[in-house]
Amino acid sequence: MDTIPAIDNPEVFGLHPNADLTFRLKESLEMINTLQETRPKDSGGGSNISRDDMVQEKAREVRSKLPPDYNLGEVREIIKKISGPKGLADKGMSVPLNVFLF
Repeated sequence: MDTIPAIDNPEVFGLHPNADLTFRLKESLEMINTLQETRPKDSGGGSNISRDDMVQEKAREVRSKLPPDYNLGEVREIIKKISGPKGLADKGMSVPLNVFLF
């Protein structure tokens, strides 16, 4: 034989010949299920809102609950004033916890 077969015979691995059929059937069903789960769905509940509009609405709702963006310069100045653990004279960005918090 000049080429290596694209599909290994299950008997090579000590499996029954139907093992390949079972594997391929399972693989095909998983692919079909994945396609069905990821395809766009109509919104339920009788409303006329599309799924995309529902997602956009939820994203706006979550965004409205987020705190405002912080000013990097202001935060850096606050971190410079924070001291390290008791007994150490280190302050600011020389303290590992402060670097983490920054």
